[in-house]
Amino acid sequence: MPATYVENYPFLAGGGEAADIIAGFDWGKTSLGDIGRWPDYLKAHISFILRSPVALVSLWNEDGVMIYNDAYSHFSGGRHPGLFGSKVREGWPEVADFNDNVMKVGLAGGTLAYREQSMTLYRNGKAEQLWLDLDYSPMLDDKGKPAGVIAVVVETTGKVNLERELKAERESLRRMFDQAPGFIAMLSGPEHRFTMANEAYLTLVDHRDILGKPVTEALPEVASQGFTSLLDTVYASGEPFIGRGQKVMLRYDSEEDARYLDFVYQPIIDAGQVTGVFVQGHDVTEPSETRLRCAPRRPSSKC
Repeated sequence: MPATYVENYPFLAGGGEAADIIAGFDWGKTSLGDIGRWPDYLKAHISFILRSPVALVSLWNEDGVMIYNDAYSHFSGGRHPGLFGSKVREGWPEVADFNDNVMKVGLAGGTLAYREQSMTLYRNGKAEQLWLDLDYSPMLDDKGKPAGVIAVVVETTGKVNLERELKAERESLRRMFDQAPGFIAMLSGPEHRFTMANEAYLTLVDHRDILGKPVTEALPEVASQGFTSLLDTVYASGEPFIGRGQKVMLRYDSEEDARYLDFVYQPIIDAGQVTGVFVQGHDVTEPSETRLRCAPRRPSSKC
């Protein structure tokens, strides 16, 4: 900023590009009037806004005259610097009704907060779908009355898009998980709590309510057969265990039935630490042709 600006408008010192624009703008054509006659409260608010690293925009008087900082100019894209001194309704016409409500609430002394608010804005000549965290508060004059509204703008579009991508990936993995021909389950923590189990696994255990429960509670009969001890060893050592034709007695209603399983206990490692155990295997009690032809409800049922 030229030295004359600092001398004439010391409240703009250190305000970056936005301060240069404010100093050279013809504010007399707005409802704020000539910058040389701005009241102290307005200068104080502007000084604070200019030095914030967060995107801030102030909307002054009933028509919402816009003054903002460098961080907000980056958010504005191709509409910067034309937004300076414009009325917010005209500066962002595609969300005019939204900003009308902001001004109504803010000038009445109220506040507003939105999280991951979806908006379609034309920042660079074309429609962009954005998600924003927005906070609005009144700015008071020297008599304690609202003279304008300040907006804190945090764009969360990248975060929302990433979360959606991750959700889609999880759903895809879950579908693959459920459709896998073998039985699969995921156990979390040292207590081996079920966090996921596919249809084949649920069929193997007679569709018992196992999710969210530790193995010893969900399948108490397996504890005395040494399987929880095997899980403890895998969790503690970080080494997998492979079982071939392993006999396990499983409860079906009030009876127990012997099943023979090929399976793997594979440790789940995150940041170098074992966080759970992945279980994958096949019921080899009967030939696969028989199981497919009979499709019994219980694994031990006969044709």
